[in-house]
Amino acid sequence: MQRLLQSGKALLPFHNGLVSTSEVQKVAQNRAVSFTKENRKILVDAIQNQYQHLLQKEKVRTNLKILKKPNTVTITTGHQLNIFTGPLFFWYKILDVINTAERLQQADSSHHYVPVFWMASEDHDFEEINHFFLGEQKVRWDTQSGGPVGRMRTENLHELYSQLEPYWSKNPHGKELLKLFADCYLQEDNLANATRKLVHQLFGKYGLIVVDGDDYALKSLFLPIISKELWEQSIHKSVLKTDTALSKAIPNYKPQVNPREINLFYLLDDKRTRIVKKGKNYTTADEIYSWDVSALEAEIHNHPERFSPNALMRPLYQECVLPNIAYVGGGGELAYWLQLKAAFEAFDVPYPLLQHRSSLLLMSEKQVKKCTKLKLPLQDLFLPKASFINKRVRQISDIDIDFSTQRNELLRQFEDLKALAKQTDASFLGAVNAQEKKQLKGLDKLEKRLLKAQRIKLQDEIIRVTDIRNALFPNDKLQERIAHFSSVLTDKTVEKFTDDIKNVLETTANGLHVVQY
Repeated sequence: MQRLLQSGKALLPFHNGLVSTSEVQKVAQNRAVSFTKENRKILVDAIQNQYQHLLQKEKVRTNLKILKKPNTVTITTGHQLNIFTGPLFFWYKILDVINTAERLQQADSSHHYVPVFWMASEDHDFEEINHFFLGEQKVRWDTQSGGPVGRMRTENLHELYSQLEPYWSKNPHGKELLKLFADCYLQEDNLANATRKLVHQLFGKYGLIVVDGDDYALKSLFLPIISKELWEQSIHKSVLKTDTALSKAIPNYKPQVNPREINLFYLLDDKRTRIVKKGKNYTTADEIYSWDVSALEAEIHNHPERFSPNALMRPLYQECVLPNIAYVGGGGELAYWLQLKAAFEAFDVPYPLLQHRSSLLLMSEKQVKKCTKLKLPLQDLFLPKASFINKRVRQISDIDIDFSTQRNELLRQFEDLKALAKQTDASFLGAVNAQEKKQLKGLDKLEKRLLKAQRIKLQDEIIRVTDIRNALFPNDKLQERIAHFSSVLTDKTVEKFTDDIKNVLETTANGLHVVQY
């Protein structure tokens, strides 16, 4: 996705450009003008209300004051409410937003740039957020859920805490980790408040502002778009049209998210249910609630907080209530942002610049030394596991496992036979071709058998290199999508780890970078 965005001219019609200092000042000026003073006051008051249970860090207090100013804009990312941050890329996208805001601030003194983290508190996919990995051990919050995760009570998280105590007792900073978990999850009453507190503890010193969209005041700003979506189904129409255009621009294109006729949920009593249209009336998918047009119109105006956007509509909500100019996200996120430009135009909401988040592969000093000692090229670690092992066997084997010479010689011999066959009957040529195919297939089998035999002979060496790869690619996936930050702290405090990763991301261009930590 990043490569497509940077070099793909075919995608230019589907976004407004990427974050760059040359683009930003003009976009910031337009967004600051279009975001009204009234909306800005409602936004800041809502955020202040959400923070009332926290002791605000100094830079957050400063940025909330700055956010009231008419020349202030935001740089935003969003994420699910993963327990205790979840995988490492949670850190990378947030620190990217902070670094981007700081970089743009240095380049443009005529505007203020404030980093924002948007909590996906209304999401109800609990299975995606209820766990994290400590090495190969999956730590899971075992509780019942069915509604928006942000409203979930945290009362039984003491059980999860007790699972963590023996594990982190072996960690040099185990006490710090346990205290951080307890302060955020055992002292707050719901998951949204716990996540806000955690993100504030980790990143508040950089001025990051956390926003929860599950808020009456913010939903009141979204009210016109809620109405338009219900009466006109604008997202469905515009996204289907865009998907058709994307399929022509990108070979083998598949939509990241498929639009529904109505892209809203009804949110009441901690239950979130899709809204569907039936004839001239509207109902929830479970048919517990139903409205005619006038009743639904009254419900929207009296209770906008009861209407919750789905994945496709959430970006519109976010951009409607923030003076935002840029969104930082992963490839999957940006893929569905590309589906939405026409929808933004239909709702007359400014579409932001996009930025692909950074990716890191963190290697300890010990792991780097092992790779050096074993003469293991770092780029080989990114090969599929079977290819990685086979390449390593070929590299260290004292027997040549490459049968290319024999294969070429066999092909040469069969070319001679084919020349002879052409002078005789066509059926003989067919027999020669069949025998050639059989012989080449047999040679391939022999090469694989030899490779397997050498793999067994060199088993100790293969175990050493695969142990390194397994540690860096847990469950055969990118480290950042599985590994938890506590597993890579080594001798660092949480604050030092955060500072170090921020500094690394400041000096690396977008893309995947291997970093010794």
